[in-house]
Amino acid sequence: MKNLFLLRHAKSSWDNAALADFDRPLSKRGISNAILLSKHIQKHNITFDLVLSSPSERTQSTLDLVLGSLDHFPTTTLKESIYHASPFSLTQLIKEQDDAINNLLIIGHNPGLHILTEQLTNQSIVKFPTCAFAKIANFNHWKDIDTGILNLESLITPKELNHD
Repeated sequence: MKNLFLLRHAKSSWDNAALADFDRPLSKRGISNAILLSKHIQKHNITFDLVLSSPSERTQSTLDLVLGSLDHFPTTTLKESIYHASPFSLTQLIKEQDDAINNLLIIGHNPGLHILTEQLTNQSIVKFPTCAFAKIANFNHWKDIDTGILNLESLITPKELNHD
């Protein structure tokens, strides 16, 4: 059984208007939310075989904060194609993965992650906020990811993490 985890980067800072979108760092709230998510992942013994992340500053910082304190830091690849990727592009990237990988985490951006989650699970999601963490399951091969009948096992948001 495969598990696809989708993580939208934590909240970014807009303090420096001169920075390009790609270079925006995390805000204080973003840092706090990423640390809370890291604790949630540790508490629930969630592991990843592979992490594919957008190379933007805010996604890399989210990656470091969420996974940095894990006992085993997973293999990680920065993929330029994830930065503002369409749901179709993300689906194609997922389909390319080796079936030896069971737990895949993608760290990226909206609206791609939000729409992808809805398409894969055939569920309407009101909001996929920053630092939202989804787990999608019910498939055995990465090439079968776009069946539209996958289970959204969980969608954890920062508000829920504050009560975890």
